[in-house]
Amino acid sequence: MAPMRDHRGSIGRHYGGKQFAERILAAAKDAGVDPITPAGLAPADEFHTGGIRSTRELAALAELSAGQSVLDVGCGIGGPARILAAEFGCSVTGIDLMPEFVRSACVLTEACGLSERVTFVEGNALAMPFDDGRFDVAWTQHVVMNIEDRPGFYREAARVLKPGGIFAFFDVLAGSGDPLDYPVPWADRPAISFLYGPDETRAFLADAGFELAAWEDHTERYVNMLSAMPPAPAGAALTLRLVMGDDMPRKTGNMLEAARDGRLTYARAVCRKP
Repeated sequence: MAPMRDHRGSIGRHYGGKQFAERILAAAKDAGVDPITPAGLAPADEFHTGGIRSTRELAALAELSAGQSVLDVGCGIGGPARILAAEFGCSVTGIDLMPEFVRSACVLTEACGLSERVTFVEGNALAMPFDDGRFDVAWTQHVVMNIEDRPGFYREAARVLKPGGIFAFFDVLAGSGDPLDYPVPWADRPAISFLYGPDETRAFLADAGFELAAWEDHTERYVNMLSAMPPAPAGAALTLRLVMGDDMPRKTGNMLEAARDGRLTYARAVCRKP
């Protein structure tokens, strides 16, 4: 594998934005969301395919339970972390590279009344500021596409887990290997998009010491779901456009076409650290 480059600046520019929390809370008010709850904010803060439904399904697959300590790696503005705390009773720590994501995650979590159960820190997923064996569960959704050093990422996830801990993920992986059309939700150009196929991914996980407990290919399911999904009503305030920008339809459309013709796959998995 070629030497790894530092892509933090380019990734930061792709996800750049300001006042995500304040704009989401204003949109929630306009949409009549009262009180503010994790489920109520989900149309704007579940930044991955399938939204809150996918978060709940992955949590069920991983058999999350009350009292577990969960590390949400690449937590974004914290939508899944809040659902895991509010609906599954977990204690959640989120980590993200982007300062504005972390700040907004804290603001939205306070608005939901969950600050005692969900915390956020700024940090690099390849060198996380946590002791060995700290968490029961490591969790990620639609994050690894921006991580070039995938073996290093999986090793770091294994490091922070307790023996017997669970690593659960729902991610976009490479399919045929043919080039993508850009932009897509995680990248506006190839330089910050890093896709590995299912076989490579399983090999990386094994090299990191994980034992695979479940692996599910959901490509056909999500292609069908996204194809049938109507566009957001004109003028809808509380949508992922608040995070993804006004070109969201183009980004998601390119992703859907790539999944439809086999250039991308969707995989959901649960692994265990021996």
